[in-house]
Amino acid sequence: MRDYVKSKDFHRHMRSLLASRFQELGWESQAAGKCSFVRGGRVFWLQVSRYSNGVIGGKFTLNMTEGSGSAGDTRILRRLSEADRTVGKALEERIIARLPRPDPDPEIEVVGDNGGTVLVKLGDLAKANPRQWDGPSDVWLPYFGKNDLDDWAAFLVPRLDRLVARSSPEVTDPRLWVQRLRDLTGLFRSK
Repeated sequence: MRDYVKSKDFHRHMRSLLASRFQELGWESQAAGKCSFVRGGRVFWLQVSRYSNGVIGGKFTLNMTEGSGSAGDTRILRRLSEADRTVGKALEERIIARLPRPDPDPEIEVVGDNGGTVLVKLGDLAKANPRQWDGPSDVWLPYFGKNDLDDWAAFLVPRLDRLVARSSPEVTDPRLWVQRLRDLTGLFRSK
């Protein structure tokens, strides 16, 4: 029914689509089997939702680690401009709209809002999420096959230079700035 892409194939395919642009920007590919790139102490990596599967498809997001530990992790799709968000929302709607609706459309059990199980038509599971494109929210990009990944890569490649740019003080974790201030003031202390 759907050309679902398993996690290993997802990373291999996305690496093939993004690697040349990252190399142009001075990043090196990591050889860990994941779609990740490194430059100095910064690491860019793609994260696949743990809820991705062959029935409802997959979702992924882009992350950047700019410091040590999880305090330096940033979901960089929050940096999308309003114009980028408009284009991304339209692309998500096109991806969802081209999914074939099963015939007959079986009902399957899923966890509902209240924690209990509810029956939902399989064709209704994959819907666009318009709220994620409003404001600086956590954006996850849906995919159901390699052609969707091709479309997302075409959306991301021209925006990568802005998305992987160093964080501004407003975006960076405040604990990193406190540590930098301590290090700086330590230079002026008498020994």
